[in-house]
Amino acid sequence: MPTLFIYILQTSCAMALFYLLYISCFKKETFYRYNRILLLSAFIFSAVLPLLPIPALRWVEKPVENASPVSVYFNDNAHVQTLVPQVAAAHHWWDPLMQHAGTILLTAYITIATILLLIHLLQLLRIRRMAASGHAYEHNNIRYVQLPGITAPFSFLRTIFFDPNAHAHTELQHILRHEEAHVQQYHSADMLLSALYCCICWINPFAWRCKRALQLNLEFLADEAVIQTTDAPDAYQYSLLKIGLKGSPIAIVNHFSKSFIKNRILMMNKTQSPRLRTWRYLLLLPVLGLATGLLAATAPFSAKNDTGSKYLATANGRIYGVVTPLTSDKDFAEMKEVLLTKGITLNIPVLKRNEKGEITEIDFKMSADKWAMRETMEHPFTPYFFYCAPQESGIGPLPMMNCPRSLQDLALAEGNGMAKGITTDSTFLNRFPGGETAYRKMFAKNVRYPRASQEDKKAGVVTLQHKIQPSGAINGIEVLQTPDKALGDEVKRVLEMLPAFAAAPSGKVVTVSLRISFMLDNGTGDYIKGPDADNADIIVVGYLPKPISFIQPLVPSSFFGSSSPC
Repeated sequence: MPTLFIYILQTSCAMALFYLLYISCFKKETFYRYNRILLLSAFIFSAVLPLLPIPALRWVEKPVENASPVSVYFNDNAHVQTLVPQVAAAHHWWDPLMQHAGTILLTAYITIATILLLIHLLQLLRIRRMAASGHAYEHNNIRYVQLPGITAPFSFLRTIFFDPNAHAHTELQHILRHEEAHVQQYHSADMLLSALYCCICWINPFAWRCKRALQLNLEFLADEAVIQTTDAPDAYQYSLLKIGLKGSPIAIVNHFSKSFIKNRILMMNKTQSPRLRTWRYLLLLPVLGLATGLLAATAPFSAKNDTGSKYLATANGRIYGVVTPLTSDKDFAEMKEVLLTKGITLNIPVLKRNEKGEITEIDFKMSADKWAMRETMEHPFTPYFFYCAPQESGIGPLPMMNCPRSLQDLALAEGNGMAKGITTDSTFLNRFPGGETAYRKMFAKNVRYPRASQEDKKAGVVTLQHKIQPSGAINGIEVLQTPDKALGDEVKRVLEMLPAFAAAPSGKVVTVSLRISFMLDNGTGDYIKGPDADNADIIVVGYLPKPISFIQPLVPSSFFGSSSPC
């Protein structure tokens, strides 16, 4: 769903640029054929450019330090009530609507687009019935359908509809020449394309304006064709004025009496634009460049993956990778080649597969100038993540912090259900009663630093995952990594206390991964903590030798933001 809204935003920006270029430079020019190409380009390029793999621009911002972190003090006894009064989460009547706002907006958008498409489909069916009901004949590969009582003559594809008894002979000749120009220049294709675009991107106001400009330009082209073949242009203009008060209710056809009469007559009497002004159409190139830049600016950022292997990606100056049961020998060869260009050697002395070609055992060795690592993975084989930096490296079954989302998705897709430590829906906090703030307060109020772990100076990062069922119930709590059993049990206890989430509109089970860092202040300003302790979702600080604990909930973008934690 967010992808659809981003696409709409991008198409709107691109269409706005094309339309503003047309209005500012070409609207009053008589280069109707060039204008037709420009306006058609607006529809085509604005629809296609957002679908192209344009790299996203990453806006680098200076990180903002937390000025006043949320703090809760409590006794070291995990079963003693906290001294901080309980904070009740505020509930509003619009909370259910906010939880399902995305689904509601998406449903409304698709409903309106469907209605517009059905309206145009009914118009096509009406044209088909009219073509079958009138008297028809063909001339010069054009089909003419005589329909007595028709409100206004019009053409669609290779067919012209008109009432032969409603007009004088001269007027009828002007009408037929005008509609023949529409048919011979394939103007119906332009109308269908613009109508389809406006039905799908109905919320884009520039699309409707560009459609109207295209319709008017098609009338200019047809008028120009008639003026060039007639000896009495004034008579043609009088015919236009006489029939101009009538109109056809069908929006996707070309009709003689379209309500652009004033503009059409002005352009017919306008002096032809000098040919030297055609250089202005080169402005289309910088507009395309600007549109591409805007698309890159509004594209969701993803980790750079120009390494040549889908199992590798770069982010924050590190090379990240994943090995799944479906990683093939060709994939390993590509990884070796890419890593070798970075000064990293990859060796796989042992590699066993089952009859399906899935990895069952592997001996994975990597080395560089200042580090080396090795991991032996056996059946049941789970996806393994690794990262390489100039001074360090790491490997394990859980994704590291800041691991690119593309690698996590790959592990989920090829992990045979064995991938661990990956949050499958980063918006799950919106379903918690009271939202993200209430979730943080609930955790801060109840988590404790176990006394035994404090006395034994146990510290480190506890990684857990749990599932949120479609009903909102929490189950499947699993401690994936913990430096001490008591620390893992404490976080598990808090998760079991959480109330149920709101029901999932999608009806899918959500897997949530959580990192809690427990660290000890030894009284000298230094902390006893585990590796990567600062990159956690919540940090719990215990003070020695004082039996008081302090919790500092953090909100890293990887957990409470738009992407899942690594």
